[in-house]
Amino acid sequence: MIWADQPYVTLMASLPAIRFLSEKQPPINRPRLMERLKQLPPADQETLRELTEVVSWRFIDVTRDDAAFLDRAEALLERIASPTLGAALCQRLELRTVVAALRRRHAGEDAPPKAERWGYGPHVERIRANWSAPDFGCATFYRWLPAAKEKLDTGDTIGLERLLLETAWQQQARHAEGHEFDFAAVALYMLRWSMADRWARYDADEARLRFAELLEAALADAPEIPEAA
Repeated sequence: MIWADQPYVTLMASLPAIRFLSEKQPPINRPRLMERLKQLPPADQETLRELTEVVSWRFIDVTRDDAAFLDRAEALLERIASPTLGAALCQRLELRTVVAALRRRHAGEDAPPKAERWGYGPHVERIRANWSAPDFGCATFYRWLPAAKEKLDTGDTIGLERLLLETAWQQQARHAEGHEFDFAAVALYMLRWSMADRWARYDADEARLRFAELLEAALADAPEIPEAA
């Protein structure tokens, strides 16, 4: 029934389109977005909070509490009613798993023991068994993986960040097809907003760091000025 979806229709109609990487910052800031999300029923707000926390970009980094994280993510998957959101979450968890494997191997770590719960998805054992292979034997399933390895190996942190965000963005965009005025549309919008916000903040941080490095170099090369007598 149309009236049952009214909160989603009203909310989505109020949210501006996000053009990833084409703007210096998302077209709506966090306080305004959070205020508008209060239009959702309490149960939806809680699900959205859990979803965004589990897929938060900081979990793309390697953690030492993988088992606890996986327990939390799998419990959320069981509670999510939307097949679309479930598939989107699974795909993000797989991305996290592959990136974690790349970073662990890059740091010189051995393959995780068989008994260790460290990753998610159908290719976890393949990755572990092919730990020494450049692409873990998984490039067919994760076409972005060779490029990610190259950027990690060359120390191209900005390029790696952009590649991973673009990959996740494209995944979310595919899941969003056919969802315009339902809870899945709202949740996928929030996930894309988080990625755009992440890139805007990352880009700004890198710019500040680069400016500081250039300033330090300039000061080092500048001639000394004698102190006044």
